[in-house]
Amino acid sequence: MTRPSSVWRELRFTEALSPDAVRALFLGLAALARQPRLVLEVIGTGGTLRWRLGADDDIALRKALHVVRTHLPTVLVSSTDVSLPSGMDSVQVAATLRISRHRQRPLRADAAAEQSAVTRSLLAALTQAGTKEVLRFQLVLGVRTWPRTVSGANGQKAPVDEVAKLGQHGFGCCIRVLAAFGSKERAGHLIGQVGAALRGLEAPGQAVRLLNCSPKSVTSVSSPFLWPLSLSVADLVPLGLPVAATPDTPLPGLRPRHPRLLPATKQHPSSGGICYGTSTVAAEHGVDREIHQGLRDGLQHRHILGPTGVGKSTLLAQQILHDIDAGLGQIVIDPKADLVTDLLARIPEHRRADVVVLDPGSARPVGFNSLGSVSTPAEADLVADQIVTVFTSLFGTGLGPRSTDLLHSSALSLARYRLTGGQASLALIPLLLTNVGLRRKVVAAVAPGDPLGLGAFWAEYDALSDDARAVIIRPLMNKLRTVLLRPSLRAVIGQLEPGFRIEQVFTENKILLVRLGKDRIGHEAASLLGSLIVADVWRAALTRLQVPASQRTQVGLVVDEAQDYVRLNSPLDDALAQARSLGMGVTLAHQYRKQLGGLLPGVDANTGSKIVFRLSGDDASATAHLFGDKLLVADDFATLPRYHAYARLLVDGSTAPWVSLTTRVLPAPIRDPIELQHASETTFGHPAQDTEAALIELTTPRGATATTRGPSAPGQSGAAPLGRVRRAPTPPPTTGDASDDAAPRINHRTRKEDDQ
Repeated sequence: MTRPSSVWRELRFTEALSPDAVRALFLGLAALARQPRLVLEVIGTGGTLRWRLGADDDIALRKALHVVRTHLPTVLVSSTDVSLPSGMDSVQVAATLRISRHRQRPLRADAAAEQSAVTRSLLAALTQAGTKEVLRFQLVLGVRTWPRTVSGANGQKAPVDEVAKLGQHGFGCCIRVLAAFGSKERAGHLIGQVGAALRGLEAPGQAVRLLNCSPKSVTSVSSPFLWPLSLSVADLVPLGLPVAATPDTPLPGLRPRHPRLLPATKQHPSSGGICYGTSTVAAEHGVDREIHQGLRDGLQHRHILGPTGVGKSTLLAQQILHDIDAGLGQIVIDPKADLVTDLLARIPEHRRADVVVLDPGSARPVGFNSLGSVSTPAEADLVADQIVTVFTSLFGTGLGPRSTDLLHSSALSLARYRLTGGQASLALIPLLLTNVGLRRKVVAAVAPGDPLGLGAFWAEYDALSDDARAVIIRPLMNKLRTVLLRPSLRAVIGQLEPGFRIEQVFTENKILLVRLGKDRIGHEAASLLGSLIVADVWRAALTRLQVPASQRTQVGLVVDEAQDYVRLNSPLDDALAQARSLGMGVTLAHQYRKQLGGLLPGVDANTGSKIVFRLSGDDASATAHLFGDKLLVADDFATLPRYHAYARLLVDGSTAPWVSLTTRVLPAPIRDPIELQHASETTFGHPAQDTEAALIELTTPRGATATTRGPSAPGQSGAAPLGRVRRAPTPPPTTGDASDDAAPRINHRTRKEDDQ
């Protein structure tokens, strides 16, 4: 009997099903009102299996799927129809199942172990289909049978197995197998394999046979005039669904339980905005379904987690390239060099003039000068606080109260000196402390405006002897030398008038790519430079408070290895919350959760989108506990392949469900990255030797000859040392060493008094 075209939905199984759950499923389907005809199919091709459920109309299918979700909550149901694999046009052979003496007696596979064995054999037979071959197992559920009592002949008790069989709900059924192969012999052989697997159903006195039938009866899903099989819900358990004693039991054609595949839903855009990758669920079935996120959702910030080598940099590069192509301003902090190299090779031509590459390893680097960027007294105070915060965060207890006082007063003095038209740079702090000529110029400019603060500080400092000053500044100078003894870094932070200011990212949509190269300049120096740049980005962002909200263009800040470079003088959660209103979206990437320390709660709470690659045991457990939403467990996060990730994205202001994705391969390079970096440095950079000469000239007395040799000793006029110098011997401290806590204070209190 021919039926109208069926409506199908695919069923995706993430684990093996228990026999009890499958029995309950068939019982629920048997109890559906109006007895809708239902079809369960298992399709094997290329060694993989797909399951789908069909009905004659949408209403019947929705009712059936409701039963599926109720009894099999781990099953994923596709939101669209599924197409049959290619190969259905080749030679087709079909057969239908017959079982003798089955209407009164149950099939043999009634115990869990037997059911699992039959299922395993059946699924193994279906997986034997090759890449261009198709095996289709079809179970048509027709008219219902209802439980009834059974009486034996001549007043005898009915057999127990007969009572068990007829006392259950059941179906009039039809089971067919179709093989589409290159040859009839091959098709017949594989159908025979399916028949052999089904013989595990035979009980004593029963025989399982496969009889030839028309392939059209399978492809059209027709119903027979009389239902050839009458099977109870218990008989149906091993027939097609992946049944096993435990969920972790591996079955042929059923992908491993972990990592769990999560499909894209209607909440996940497939176009527009940033493409993070393709759905792994769709890709398994040959569908290229992209996962996108709108640009404005990036203002809710992103947290990307995963160790080295899993694909974080590829995903970051895709995100950054999209924002650049969309015309947004970008700031990228790359602790190594690979990310910036990938970007330089692929940035669109229409944005090349906006690219600024800050590379301390260059002979003509772009400069960075936070002290030279201030334009208001409030900014001067903020920059000084930021510098102290960065140094305190980097050196911890190694930067004691005296050194903190010296650093803050020096930075604040130079920042305010800049407001008077003078020149300021972090590289001038050692010179300010040791060079009398420079200090007199700075103090003369800033002390009158703050006689009780900076004026009093420098008066007290100048009242000390040269030896006392040398002892006081020694701990701070030790910290500064970690930076200033490196000519490459001095060439960046020593530029008094850099050719680029971070504000240009916000006002001109520039693209600042910071190639820190920590393997070349050292971890400590890279951390200092990167932290100062991130802090100055925050200062520049705060200046947008003066700009109407409608005129604030969107800017992206991407920080890889964020734990080394996010050192702000305000709580991170407050900064992230405020950054949204300032039009700056922040992306923080790192390798494992404990790296963030005290920053972690703020990152967890204030990043709207989270993308997680393969994690180690502790991180996998913590992430599953905090964000798994009962869908993902630790083993899911711990077993992700390379370039695979789970994403929980913010879409139109709402959090979309977790989705599993595969990152896309980067587009092909369009240029040599060195060429674009050279062009950037030609426009915005300064030769390192010119920067060095400018610093020396700044501290050389008029009429003297500037030289890089023979700097003056502390307390004397002339060029002050940027590195180590030979000083006159100083009396040893009474106790301890020359650490910060051992040095005499400016107010001449003893060390014991200071420690108190």
